[in-house]
Amino acid sequence: MKPRLCIVNPFEHGGGAEYQISLLIDAAAASDRYEIFYLAHCVDQPDRGRNYRIVQIGRGGAMPRLGYIMEAGALNRTLRQIGPSLIYQRVACAYTGICAQYARRHSVPLIWHVAHDTDVSPTVLDPARNIVRLRLEKWAVNFGARRATRIVVQTAHQAQLLQSGFGRSADAIIPNFHPPATETLDKSGALTVVWIANLKPWKQPQEFVRLARSLRDCRGVRFVMLGAPAPMAGNRSWQEALMSDIRETANLEYVGQKSHAEVNAILARSHIFVNTSTHEGFPNTFIQSWLRDVAVVSLNVDPDRVLEQKGVGISAHSASGLRDAVRRLIEHPEERAGYVERGRAHATAHHSLRNAEELVGLIDRECAHADR
Repeated sequence: MKPRLCIVNPFEHGGGAEYQISLLIDAAAASDRYEIFYLAHCVDQPDRGRNYRIVQIGRGGAMPRLGYIMEAGALNRTLRQIGPSLIYQRVACAYTGICAQYARRHSVPLIWHVAHDTDVSPTVLDPARNIVRLRLEKWAVNFGARRATRIVVQTAHQAQLLQSGFGRSADAIIPNFHPPATETLDKSGALTVVWIANLKPWKQPQEFVRLARSLRDCRGVRFVMLGAPAPMAGNRSWQEALMSDIRETANLEYVGQKSHAEVNAILARSHIFVNTSTHEGFPNTFIQSWLRDVAVVSLNVDPDRVLEQKGVGISAHSASGLRDAVRRLIEHPEERAGYVERGRAHATAHHSLRNAEELVGLIDRECAHADR
């Protein structure tokens, strides 16, 4: 029998972490060494083709009222039925702690892959209405962070947070990975400034709206927002105000949620990408932009200070700095071209699918060690 690799994540399909998981699965499946199971609360199109077996945890739909800790019984039963040789868990949530407990009890290795800086910040909680759920989820994440067999981080900064918060050294620093761009890059259209993220408060889409308004004197420049609307529960007034501001901004177009391929096609025709999040892990959108000759400007996020130190983008630090940086790139194409060239070289050198192969190698070694 092949070793059984269990990947555990709240969603099968969604954001950057799920895309990274899909690339990891492709790399592991290509070796044909594993029987791969994907355990998720939310399953995407149950009848579509897959190179793994999908197993739903719980009933799907919205997160349970008190968080994924409520699915401890269902997840444990599923893991017992499968009998994994190794568990890979990504996206910090109660599943992190549940998997850690199962792994310890059944002598199975658990690789926990950090997705955001807050994952390895023991006391940091994202703002939300249900504080009980947040505290239960954070307790479970911290439990898992202390007991996972191996921990993979995306950046040196995350490794430092892990050491200072949990007294643990990261077992590997593996940057996010992407395949080469396959789209035809066409920059001949109107100069386009693009924002890509789901409309969540911590992504701060309102800052991009303000940016578009502040640069409305830039003739012929398009500002485009992509992303799924925020859930109305708990955010209704914020969401309604945001959508009203978007509609009232004449030089801004909101095109809604797009598939990964559609996002890349839009980037292939865009010129500047803007990130306004308060925090991230390592944004996949940075890499997608670099590979498609799009200059990157970020309000707050600069993992390991790569934008500033490598010259592959601009770290703005403030709303006025963001405005000035984007205006400068609009008005000075030669400066923009420099960021584009350096970004493309950096992404090719540091974010290729070789990193996925490195992660599969870690899985191989842990499975081999567990079999001894």
